[in-house]
Amino acid sequence: MGGYKTCMRIVLSHRIYIVIYLVLMSAIGLTIGMLTHSGSTATFKPTAANVAVVDHDGSELSKALSSRVYAGNDKVQIGNGKRAAQDAIARDYVSYLLVIPKGWGEELMAAAKAGKKAPALSSSVSFSSGKGRLVELTASSYSNMLYNMAATLGGSQEDVVSAANGAWQGNVSVGVVKSKATPLPSSLRVAAEFSSYSIFASVTVVIAVLMQSLNKPEVARRRAASSQPARTRSASLLAACLTIALVAWAWNFGLQVLFLGQDATVHEPTQLAPVGAAELSYSLFSAAVGFLIGQIGFSENASNAVANIFGMAFSFLGGAWTGLSLLPDSLIAIAHFTPAYWTTLAIEGASNMETVTSAAVGSLLADVGICALFGIAVLLVGLVVGRDRSTARAS
Repeated sequence: MGGYKTCMRIVLSHRIYIVIYLVLMSAIGLTIGMLTHSGSTATFKPTAANVAVVDHDGSELSKALSSRVYAGNDKVQIGNGKRAAQDAIARDYVSYLLVIPKGWGEELMAAAKAGKKAPALSSSVSFSSGKGRLVELTASSYSNMLYNMAATLGGSQEDVVSAANGAWQGNVSVGVVKSKATPLPSSLRVAAEFSSYSIFASVTVVIAVLMQSLNKPEVARRRAASSQPARTRSASLLAACLTIALVAWAWNFGLQVLFLGQDATVHEPTQLAPVGAAELSYSLFSAAVGFLIGQIGFSENASNAVANIFGMAFSFLGGAWTGLSLLPDSLIAIAHFTPAYWTTLAIEGASNMETVTSAAVGSLLADVGICALFGIAVLLVGLVVGRDRSTARAS
């Protein structure tokens, strides 16, 4: 406990960084969100996704699947060639593209009758937002429903389509859909995306400065000579890093909910939860980066530079500064290897969710989990670096 209190006193002695990176930057993100306020969510109409279906089959099953994908979305006509399909996704003409191969309907009926795996569908999702992924979930759910109806009821393709449509409309209880959802305010989404910079910069700098203070020769010798076991000192440091990450998350997410999402806490809590989880995961990743910087031994100025450069770069690649559709393909490919991209994907997916389902929420939590994996990887590298430095000092 004494070591933890010492760490927190050191943090509070550098409160200028807390004011600059946490308070001021979060205020800027909140202001930007307010400027994009979408008004009352009661009259908000979600933008339909641009979708395209290339049906090489033409069976009753494929026609029903195409109709389900087009329902509530904008239909986009593209060529039948492979190049046309690639251009449609690469240039962001469509958010979701489905290709149904020839013979898919008959193969699905045969597979259902024989108890074999359903034939695969080819689909592509745009990189610019979470809308395409939600349409993909709809297509996957409906195709699975067709297969289940064919396996359970049998009959002709027309019978299977009729039964599936009836179940989809709620005449038969086959799903886990609990409620319709109202998209979150765009102001909340913008503020949440911008907070990736505020969270990363504040958490990284504060933890790096804390560890720099602890790694000073006179302080390190005093800590090593204390009666506290090394494991206790390490646990106190990790607890302090975790506290810093949680405070930054609670401050940013709390302000967003307080000023921009009060209605969402009542009407859309299931959608709001993935947004909070995404920001929390990114805050923990930032703590791991700050821990690594401290283990490397960067100076205070170097820590500030690293936090600002990488914070801006991650936020930019995550789509906080501009839409991903405006970025070239090379940067989009790089963005997939940054945690901010997956954080933004979860935030946008939750913001645009129209129907609350376990599959939709699970997909968003998977994006949050990918961000968490980045944090675990960086933390492990930091532990290895710290162990090597300790070994070098001992020798």
